[in-house]
Amino acid sequence: MKKKICMVVCLLLFCSTNYATAGMFTCSGLVLSLALGPTNGKLQVNTGYGVHYLCSFDVEFNNVHTEVCKAWYSMFLTALVTNREIVQYYQDSAGTNCSTLGSWAVPNPMPYYVTIKSEPN
Repeated sequence: MKKKICMVVCLLLFCSTNYATAGMFTCSGLVLSLALGPTNGKLQVNTGYGVHYLCSFDVEFNNVHTEVCKAWYSMFLTALVTNREIVQYYQDSAGTNCSTLGSWAVPNPMPYYVTIKSEPN
């Protein structure tokens, strides 16, 4: 009986883990380029998957508030000068992945979470 209960619990844990990560992916990499558009204040970042227009310093863009945009810029700049990788988290159910986000484009979906890896490369 204990063996059956253990198997059921393990199966439930396995299924819940797969469900929780379904439709999510991360893109990690060093900051290869970081720029601000001179007329529109758009943050342009390349971490190895193409240049992405993430947000704007001037107005809310891509549903990202200007203060969040400034914080992201600070994070990307910190990662650049300390030679650390950035990790961008995405949620998508359409099978999008890092290589299909495009270049010189607004990524779809937008990252919902951005972090700097704790260890330098």
